[in-house]
Amino acid sequence: MRNFTFWSGVLLTVLLVGVCSGLAFSSVAAAKTIEDLSPVVQPPAQKSPAGEELTMTCRYPVLSSYAGSYFSYSIDLQYTGGKEPRLFDLKAEAPPGFTCSITPGYETTEIAAIRIDPNKGYPETIKVTIRPYTWLTPEPGEYTVKVYASSGALQSSIELKAIVTAKYDMALEPTGGRYNTEATAGSDNYFSITVKNTGTAPLEKVRFSSSITGSPSGWSITFNPDKIDTLAVGDKREVQVNIKPARKTIAGDYMVTLSADTEAKNAFSSASIRVTVLVPTIWGWVGVGIIVLVIAGLAVLFMRLGRR
Repeated sequence: MRNFTFWSGVLLTVLLVGVCSGLAFSSVAAAKTIEDLSPVVQPPAQKSPAGEELTMTCRYPVLSSYAGSYFSYSIDLQYTGGKEPRLFDLKAEAPPGFTCSITPGYETTEIAAIRIDPNKGYPETIKVTIRPYTWLTPEPGEYTVKVYASSGALQSSIELKAIVTAKYDMALEPTGGRYNTEATAGSDNYFSITVKNTGTAPLEKVRFSSSITGSPSGWSITFNPDKIDTLAVGDKREVQVNIKPARKTIAGDYMVTLSADTEAKNAFSSASIRVTVLVPTIWGWVGVGIIVLVIAGLAVLFMRLGRR
């Protein structure tokens, strides 16, 4: 009987402990489940105060032109976030072989700084221009231009690009520098010209042509050589020109234009030459004889009329 009472007490104690433990575990699990299902509350976002900002923009940041020309960029500067106007230093880095200038948008005075009001609703405009040295022709290719604006720790920059293309050009001039010559009607008369490649790329298939003011008939103008296959940069060639006026050309001055161009029509040059046409000696004597005959005929006529 004692053993039964003892074990009954033990069993009751175990049951009480299990019930209490289950209730505690259920409470903890329920609390954890509620915690998992509840949204996580984040701390309120910290708004940074509106800071000062300088922006630089260019509508046409990439320009292209032939070698020897200049490049001009219009840059807008917008200053925001400040309360008072601020002075910004300006600086531009030109590529090797170029000079650089900074001017206001519609003026020619060079500047090194600009004052910008943050309360303006529109940007300030500056113009950055780069030019090659007068004694140096840049090679075709891409060149980078960098422009900076700064005021203390506040600064901004922009990168621009200049694309240099080949320049096709030539010069045609008399070899001796004289723009006049003499020619005998009906005879060959030789005159020399020089053609030079003054561009930055080879000239291919250079051709020659001529014209005469008034377009008199019967003239012949030929070139030797009549074409040049290739003329390298800086090279020059001498060309013989045969100017042959028509046999019956009246003596006097005529204007002859000698021209050169390429088959691709990308280069052209010309020179105007004054040609003084002389008649052949035999025709001069014939003219003198005619004049003598006319005078003699008039003299005979007067003598006969005088006798009557």
